[in-house]
Amino acid sequence: MDAQTVARVKQMFGERATDDLFERGFYERDLAPVPDFLVKPLARTLPDMVVRPQNTAEVASLVTLAAANRLPVTTRAGGSTVYFNTVCTRQGILADINGMDKIIAINQANKTVRVEAGLTWWQLERALNRAGLAVCSYPSSAQAATVGGWLVMMGYGLGSLRYGPVVEQVISAQVVLPDGSVRELTPTSEPPVAWLAASEGTLGIVTEVELKVRPQPESEWHGLAGFQNAEQMQDFIEQAAALANKPFNLHFSDPGCNSLRQRLGLASPQAALAYTVAFDADGTKAETAAACQDYKRCLHQADGSDLGEAEAGHEWQHRFYSLVLKREAPSLLGAELWLPIKNLADYLADVAVFEARKQLGLKSYGHVVAPGHAMVMTMFNADERDTLGYLQGLALVKKLHDIGARYGGQPYGIGLWNTPYVKRCQSPAELAELKKRKQLLDPDNIMNPGKRYEPPLLLQPLLFGPGMDLLAATTMVYQGRRGMKS
Repeated sequence: MDAQTVARVKQMFGERATDDLFERGFYERDLAPVPDFLVKPLARTLPDMVVRPQNTAEVASLVTLAAANRLPVTTRAGGSTVYFNTVCTRQGILADINGMDKIIAINQANKTVRVEAGLTWWQLERALNRAGLAVCSYPSSAQAATVGGWLVMMGYGLGSLRYGPVVEQVISAQVVLPDGSVRELTPTSEPPVAWLAASEGTLGIVTEVELKVRPQPESEWHGLAGFQNAEQMQDFIEQAAALANKPFNLHFSDPGCNSLRQRLGLASPQAALAYTVAFDADGTKAETAAACQDYKRCLHQADGSDLGEAEAGHEWQHRFYSLVLKREAPSLLGAELWLPIKNLADYLADVAVFEARKQLGLKSYGHVVAPGHAMVMTMFNADERDTLGYLQGLALVKKLHDIGARYGGQPYGIGLWNTPYVKRCQSPAELAELKKRKQLLDPDNIMNPGKRYEPPLLLQPLLFGPGMDLLAATTMVYQGRRGMKS
């Protein structure tokens, strides 16, 4: 970025614009601890400037300037993913919208709320609760993830089984398009608000969102079911997901995950040996009483055992802390998949075979987010300080994605690191449609470039696939295991 443009941006935003190297350095990564030797050949992640706009007009002025100078713009709020969705790949301007976190209006009569896009879901939930309302769904990272950020991701999480993805709860969204214009998008506008879902910030910057909300539940009930094998667990999940009165949340864990949680003091010895499903229901007292009976019936039919309401309540209280598993090692690697529920047991069986060969200490958990699908995370310990071991670990992540693909699974989120799998996520016609939208709204490719639509050269499947397969087949001991406790 030339000195004249830097000066112009500083004039526009004052102290809320910086080109200080130290401050910019905080934006070079997200939750993924990827070593520089892997990042630098693929992306220029250090932004030229970081700007913190405070309202839609400021965002529009920033994007208008960027469009006139053909400067890349990457938006960042919570940064709670691991795929570099919010990390720039071609330098340019990083727009940090965390300061745009106001609640604009709560309409108790119509059960709607309008907020700025940088508000976190948990801030929103607590504010709504004070008004006798609640959100319909929220991500498992609700304490960090923002309303706008989750909209432009896939937007499935807790509550989605009952209320659908977040885009179905959006009444309208204000967005600054790549040319700097401001539009209010609705389900029937041109383009529709649905275009924003899973666009990962590549079509514009969401600045405000109006959402449907619900009455605050008067009651809640939590059960925790244990099973001897994955087939029984899948049977229970399929029955529970098909209930007319669907639970608010179904969360499952395998014995690898539960045994680690037990070592960390977060689960009982009984749960540590089992496949478990947390069944969380809320609503009126009559609805939660009915949910309890539904749970017992599904549990009996799947030949499971009840682990008690106390442990179920404890797991609910820790629903935002799945990544506490990281305590056992410097870091974690893994594959997050969108997987058909009907194939869950088969997927876990193949993961167990892979574990028997590689001895990684694999652990899997997930949320049921639609009647037929779950988000599944399979992880293992890693250490980014061990260069060779970490590289081999990434190759093993590719093998987990391959296992998932055999059972209809695909990555949950693309960003940069999942671009090698983009053709697994969309058919050729669907991918062509997404590229058409990008060309229509952002012909100069300034909005979060290098993401979502196609991989860079070194991540092209013809290079990436064979290279990772060869590395995964080596007999080197995976060094990430050094972080594991016996």
